[in-house]
This record gives sequence, C-alpha cells and structure tokens, in this order.
Amino acid sequence: MPRGKPQRMCLGSIVRVIDISGGDGVARVGRLENGTVVPLSFVPDALPGSYVLVHLGIPVEVLDEDAAQEALMLRAGDPGSEESS
Repeated sequence: MPRGKPQRMCLGSIVRVIDISGGDGVARVGRLENGTVVPLSFVPDALPGSYVLVHLGIPVEVLDEDAAQEALMLRAGDPGSEESS
C-alpha cells in the first residue's frame, strides 16, 4: 500500500432496534430503524428502543443512549459535538 495514503477502517453502524420477535426456542431477531432484520444472539439484553453497534450485519454491542448519541454526532461531524474550551 502506498505511503501517505489515508487508511479507512470499518467502524460499524449505530442503529436503534424498533421491535423484536422470536425467543422461547425460536431465534430472536430484531428489526432495526433502517428496516434490516438481524439476529440478536450476541446482544441478548437488547430491547426495543436500544441502540446497537452493528458490524458486518451482526449487532455486537448494546450502547446506552448517551454513548450512542455522542457517537452519532461525532460520525456526522457535528460541530456541537466538541467541547468548547
């Protein structure tokens, strides 16, 4: 890879869970606000309204609302996301 070229890294997506179905012996899945249906086996504590970090189509972490909002603002490049000195 040529030197000086910026590197890109996949950071995953932060998305809210809209509803959940399954359980009791059936695979538990969640529908996200973007319409995607994903398995919830790695995030058993996810509830409707939870924010999850999705990597390669799999939710891997439940984020608290404050952390999710802060990360979404940083990713959007919101100038209000930086603390003033």
